[in-house]
Amino acid sequence: MLKAIVFDYNGTLVDDLDLAVESYFRAGTERGYPLDREKVRKHISQPPSAKRGIYFGPISDAEWAAIIGRRKQLYAELARSAFKLFPETEKTLTALSGRYRLGVLSNTFRSLYEMLFPRHLAGLFQASLFFDEVPDPKPSPAPMRSMLQAMGIRAHECGYVGDAVEDVQMARAAGVRSYGLTTGACSSKELSDAGAEWVGSGLGDLTSLLLNGTGSEKA
Repeated sequence: MLKAIVFDYNGTLVDDLDLAVESYFRAGTERGYPLDREKVRKHISQPPSAKRGIYFGPISDAEWAAIIGRRKQLYAELARSAFKLFPETEKTLTALSGRYRLGVLSNTFRSLYEMLFPRHLAGLFQASLFFDEVPDPKPSPAPMRSMLQAMGIRAHECGYVGDAVEDVQMARAAGVRSYGLTTGACSSKELSDAGAEWVGSGLGDLTSLLLNGTGSEKA
């Protein structure tokens, strides 16, 4: 029996794919790297440590720190006028909090989450964990195992909701049920092929599934 639902953040609760792409693109091109937005979008769900090599090649730690610092700054600047939740985010979190323990586990940075995510919704999460707080980010199962411990639950009692192949891979490796959403850069087929137990078009489908046993199941 499920007792907890843990959510990814970017592309799952927050409709920020374009913000993420643009912030990486500008941060790279400002420093002379020949990026294009399609390449950035293709790999945007990778953890920052993986994007380092994919986007910029064998750069120094100092150069990476400069790029990622600028990327965070650009994201925050762009988000002041363009940050938005998915239309069903608040309703979903509020509804599910009445039945499940909730958590958020993301490859974003805590500072950006705390700066932008509504506090009344953040208060619904029993636990949270971000990229800058784990030595081995998803798709490693280590962050999910840390969340299970923090929430006091076992793997079979938890489901993880995300929009990326890496989300599915982490959940499966940790023995957690995987729910995929096609609200980010990955298609339904990519999520299903990665092993998602269920794939839906948005948070409304997920809410229907978890509360009513209905929803547009595709996996």
